Amino acid sequence: MPPRTQIKEINSDADSKMLPTSRSANKARNAVAIAAQQEILSKHIHSNGPNDKPKIDALDFTTLNVSSLNKYNRKYALNLPAIRTLNEDILLSALGKKTYSSKRSTQEHKISKPEIASHCQKHFMASPCRENEIISNFLYKVKNEDKEFKLTF
Repeated sequence: MPPRTQIKEINSDADSKMLPTSRSANKARNAVAIAAQQEILSKHIHSNGPNDKPKIDALDFTTLNVSSLNKYNRKYALNLPAIRTLNEDILLSALGKKTYSSKRSTQEHKISKPEIASHCQKHFMASPCRENEIISNFLYKVKNEDKEFKLTF
């Protein structure tokens, strides 16, 4: 028995317009469908996993912790004063100045974390860099990563 073939008869002009007539019409229809699908996905899907987290700007020094800022301060000898702790912030408030601890403590000049972060960021942005040297040093390190300099006798 020969296989049956399904032939759809076109009865009206509306049905003839529904059928794809050319390759470009198919491409246009697919593009519209993909755009509609992307719109629906963007409305209803908010997370696809750990890669959706917002990226932290590498030059945003305010997101660094206090120990990192102190290390940067020491490494580049910025000679900035120490960072004020939360307890010292409380003692500097209006209510804290009335306490015995505030009167007893010797308040040396300390600055807040945002201030030291801005100083470190200004220093970082002002430091010159030689891109060619940095790239060549990086490539050298990658090439000779696990090799050690050995003297043999």
